[in-house]
Amino acid sequence: MKKILMLMLLFTGTLKAGTTWIPISNGGNFIIIPFIPSEKYNQPSNVTLVKLSNGVTITWNDIQHASKYRVEGLDSNGNWVLLREVDSNSVTFSPLPVGISSIRIMACSYTSCNNSGLWSNSVALKKQIIFIHTDLLGSPVVETKGE
Repeated sequence: MKKILMLMLLFTGTLKAGTTWIPISNGGNFIIIPFIPSEKYNQPSNVTLVKLSNGVTITWNDIQHASKYRVEGLDSNGNWVLLREVDSNSVTFSPLPVGISSIRIMACSYTSCNNSGLWSNSVALKKQIIFIHTDLLGSPVVETKGE
């Protein structure tokens, strides 16, 4: 007679990305493999920024079966660059990354972040104001940036 052991866990705290593991029985032996969906992960939603005194914490909704998240930033040349890969649905930058204006997030599988999910909508780290100065007739003459 086989015995079945059931374990229930109560969880309180920060959600973390969790790989879904699939047990495969071969007689008395078990092989456990990670579940990797055949389709791309959904885009992370509800991306929010919480400003700190010298940085920012970014959080988003957890994506089912995601093992980690890729966080990229938009640099001053208009290129998306890798900032971090994290195993939870939040990341803190203190201080802010230099030269980065926006952030985006993608859910990743256990094996790779290469084209594994859809990117979240980008979120601006700081707002930028551009002043357009005109001549007396209202024609634009020069632009200056303010923060």
